[in-house]
Amino acid sequence: MTQTLILYSLLAAGLSASLGLFWSVKHEIHAYARKSKKHLDQLSRTLQMPAAEPEPVYISVAPRSGLNISKRVQAMRMVRRKEDVSHIAAALGVTRREVELLIRVQQIKPGI
Repeated sequence: MTQTLILYSLLAAGLSASLGLFWSVKHEIHAYARKSKKHLDQLSRTLQMPAAEPEPVYISVAPRSGLNISKRVQAMRMVRRKEDVSHIAAALGVTRREVELLIRVQQIKPGI
């Protein structure tokens, strides 16, 4: 009789410990999910473009590819010299939004 009581109490203790570990892992998973969601929300707010005035429409002769490497380097040099975004876009022959996007991408810090 005492042996069965000991066995049942050990079984109950083992099940309780397993349940405690399960809830602990579940809590950690939810905490990590909340932390990740908060981080992603912060990143999305950082990358959102502010509402800007309507941009004038330009008709291009032929479609061109995006910024090439030399234009990117030149744009970043102009940004470091504190030149206006509109001036940079006009000098490189690209839209203002492309220059704004390039600046935002350059400002993103690695190491999430």
